[in-house]
Amino acid sequence: MESMALDVPLSNLKKGRMIFLVIYPDAGNAPTWAATHGVASVAFTATGKYTITLKNNFRYKRGILLGYNTAADNVDMYAQGGVVANEGTATPVTLVVKLKTGASNTNAAAADPDNFISVGFIAEDSNAMGST
Repeated sequence: MESMALDVPLSNLKKGRMIFLVIYPDAGNAPTWAATHGVASVAFTATGKYTITLKNNFRYKRGILLGYNTAADNVDMYAQGGVVANEGTATPVTLVVKLKTGASNTNAAAADPDNFISVGFIAEDSNAMGST
């Protein structure tokens, strides 16, 4: 079976938005974070689990990009998406991001500027994808 990829410039999405966010985990404590725009809050909600609340509601999610960066050579952790709630409602969207080791949610080590979760959220407020 042939693989397919969607390659649509963000400008071609109807009312498209791309939100970038960096979360700096701090073991089991509240994280610090920085966003380009559109993020209301980031909360540590359980072991290795963070809930991101956006400032706005969106009709459709079009993609979520996640990555975990660490300076350590012996750390085998990855970021995984979880529930995306309130899509298509009047309530701001929430996203769950998990840090995992194997199948288990895992807290990152104490705060370190080289340890962070990168999040990219692509959303659209229209019923249809844009076209070129």
